[in-house]
Amino acid sequence: MTEPFVYTETDRTKSKWIAKAYQDFVNKTGRQRTTQRGLFYHALQRMESDYPICGGFVGEIRITRPYHENDGEKMPKWTSKAKELGLIPMDAILDEVAGEYIFPTEIQQDRPYSIEVWLNKSSLNSLLYPVCKKRGAILVSVNGKASENAVEALFQRYFRPTIILCLSDMSPASVFFCRDLALKIAQSSSLKKGMDIRLKCIGIKPEQVLELKLPAVRAKINSKEDQERFKRYLKSQSMNPKNMVELDALEVFYPGGIAGFLDEILSKYSHSFDLNNELWILDLNKGLIPMA
Repeated sequence: MTEPFVYTETDRTKSKWIAKAYQDFVNKTGRQRTTQRGLFYHALQRMESDYPICGGFVGEIRITRPYHENDGEKMPKWTSKAKELGLIPMDAILDEVAGEYIFPTEIQQDRPYSIEVWLNKSSLNSLLYPVCKKRGAILVSVNGKASENAVEALFQRYFRPTIILCLSDMSPASVFFCRDLALKIAQSSSLKKGMDIRLKCIGIKPEQVLELKLPAVRAKINSKEDQERFKRYLKSQSMNPKNMVELDALEVFYPGGIAGFLDEILSKYSHSFDLNNELWILDLNKGLIPMA
């Protein structure tokens, strides 16, 4: 027989605060779901000094203060407990899931090319797929870097010119997601002559960080090589390479969240849109590929 969950007073106090922050997000955005990091960024910009600091086993509130960046490390724990206690809906906060996923859509016959949106953050899938479906774009979600199988599947469904729009964090581990995917496509042995595939990054980019005033937080360093590449990438941008900017920040700092961000971008790719007027990282039609 499964033992029931045992919750401390601290668990309950922190979980109630999570529920309060979530409800505040819903009230201010009108949206019922976001990611774990989306809730984190919402909590970070709240003005209330109400985050409880508890003491001892009793869990009494010693002080309250504004939410800090360092508090984010334990947010998944308290969010999970808030769900278990029934304080927030089970599907309200979206988490990362392992694996690669392809979300199909109906082909738009009046458009002479196919659109695909690729990203490496699966927690955003449920927020972005409705937008992709509305705009006739296939959504492809991978872990970290795209696998050979994901690229092979791209070639198998190819039947007309295809554009790929990439989304990734501006972080040491993800900032080159788009470029690395372009290289993998261009160097694949399965690539057939005459395939017209074009690819570009639509976010997050340095100019978007500045324009939208997106907050930067301390970056997670997985490898020294990634950190050095990231440092070189930001050298001309006057940005701190020790920090990162996440897609999830759009949930708070862009009207309509990341779904609104993607919808606005996809809206311009109509049947009359001229692909040759765009700048692409990868353009097989012109033999343009990024340097290794």
